[in-house]
Amino acid sequence: MVTVKRSKHGIKYYQKWFYDEIDLADAFRIVAYRQLSKRVSLQPFAMEISYSIVIDLSRTIDEIFAQFTKQTRHQIKKAEQEGVKVTFGVQDKEFIDFFNKFAALRNLPMMTTSKLESFKNNKLIVASYVDAVPCAMRLYICDGKIARSICSATRTDDKIPTSILGWSNKFMRFETVKYLKEHGYEMYDLGGYAKDTQDPKLQGINTFKESFGGTIVEQYNYYSPLYKLAMKLGKGD
Repeated sequence: MVTVKRSKHGIKYYQKWFYDEIDLADAFRIVAYRQLSKRVSLQPFAMEISYSIVIDLSRTIDEIFAQFTKQTRHQIKKAEQEGVKVTFGVQDKEFIDFFNKFAALRNLPMMTTSKLESFKNNKLIVASYVDAVPCAMRLYICDGKIARSICSATRTDDKIPTSILGWSNKFMRFETVKYLKEHGYEMYDLGGYAKDTQDPKLQGINTFKESFGGTIVEQYNYYSPLYKLAMKLGKGD
């Protein structure tokens, strides 16, 4: 379980990840529960159902790898042949600089030091490199049992061929699976799934995530009345 505390315009709000129960006292706070482990009906919290793809890390690496598509397995091997390396525990500043170049081109919210620091020790930043040149990076929120992908970025210039960037991204996912298993994690959450979407871009992201096997699951998010109000007023995220 992870509690993330942030502040915007002087107003504090909380995101609680991977909890088993809702604290009724949070009905009077600015609180969101993300990925509650079960579905409950609890007034006055508003419920939202979302979806993701998760990989069960109790299986062996060979079993997990066998569930990847043939193309993904081939591309992971190509990444190894090209000398792609993966690093865990990337420093915040390196990630912020890399991510924000990508975000600026994609019109995404910028990453900030305060946002990263709000995860405290419950984050993992992973990066792939070719000849010490970063190809891709990914941020996870972790609680020792579950690791969920929060955001990622890919190199934006032409220093590395596009094909190798794609291979490095998939190789980084696979190396993360191995890392999490070695550190006793139970579940790897690929970070959302746009079920029944008609948006071609989101369909492409779904296809990428589906290529790693895993299971599509329902997930439950709950929002206190004050949290929903804060979102409408643009004072949270």
